[in-house]
Amino acid sequence: MLKIFLALLFSGAAHAGEPARIVTLAPSLGELAADFLGERLDRIVGVSDYTDSPPALASKPSIGPYSHFNLEKVVALKPELVLATTDGNSKDQITHLRELGIRVLVVDTERFSQIEASMRQVGEALGHADEGRAMAARFRAGLEKIRVTGGNHPRVMLQIGDEPLVVVGQKSFLNEALEWIGAENAYGKSEARYPRPSREDVLAKNPERLLVLALGRDLTSFKKMAESWSAFPKLAAVRTGHVSVFQGDALLRPTPRLLEGLVQLKKAVHE
Repeated sequence: MLKIFLALLFSGAAHAGEPARIVTLAPSLGELAADFLGERLDRIVGVSDYTDSPPALASKPSIGPYSHFNLEKVVALKPELVLATTDGNSKDQITHLRELGIRVLVVDTERFSQIEASMRQVGEALGHADEGRAMAARFRAGLEKIRVTGGNHPRVMLQIGDEPLVVVGQKSFLNEALEWIGAENAYGKSEARYPRPSREDVLAKNPERLLVLALGRDLTSFKKMAESWSAFPKLAAVRTGHVSVFQGDALLRPTPRLLEGLVQLKKAVHE
């Protein structure tokens, strides 16, 4: 009995059914897990690069970028649960983790309904099923308050990368975000999640609003991306002065904070 007590004491003593060692493979999953765990962030033993919300997660051991995380580092952390996403994590690497006997929960976030479901799934996996259901319900209620159904729907391009140019396509939840706040995605018919169009193709699509999505506090590189469009004065967004940098930290996280990002996007597009 003494050995059992000591083992629980020094492992953080998670309740029955709650994994004591968790690795998150995307910044949004680190943030979402933290929402459930509160002050028990000691249970998160590894995160992906750029996991910075809440700030305490920034000091956790990194397993590398979410798009090609370091498999050996994940295994070395001896996780009882790995949280992964279809939006960027490698299927082959996920399969390998499962072949090693590691429990992996993979969530989808292409649609708002899937983001809701991910809240319930992660909550249940962490031993907080009731909180997961409550979070999903609050998220849905928040969405309904933000939704725009009528009025003008400007054609918007969301740029997330340069050299090569990368924009938001149909299979990203950001496409639904644009639709939700009363806008048309200039690349909403593209089957790719994040298309890489040519500048000539953008001219053909001729978006009325062009938003460069920025992450972090240093906006220098993002401002340069926005300024580069001045070389195309015939572009509707350039001609009318609707090319801007959008601070997208909240918008790019499929967590409860997405509601905050949607409000900001709505203002950027319509005001």
